[in-house]
Amino acid sequence: MNSHEKYMEMAARLAEENIVNGGGPFSAVVVNEGKVIATGCNRVTDKHAPTAHAEVEAIRNVV
Repeated sequence: MNSHEKYMEMAARLAEENIVNGGGPFSAVVVNEGKVIATGCNRVTDKHAPTAHAEVEAIRNVV
């Protein structure tokens, strides 16, 4: 499995977990130089926030 597949698999797992926790089936993984620096899941519905898309949440979570 190459690194891109690894990160996509991670995003898929996060999306599945998010569904179980009441969120939407969307997630994002931010990678820089081969290192995961942030993840995020869609929280639009539970936060009642139209900008809480997975990629935006991931950017907000950058360490």
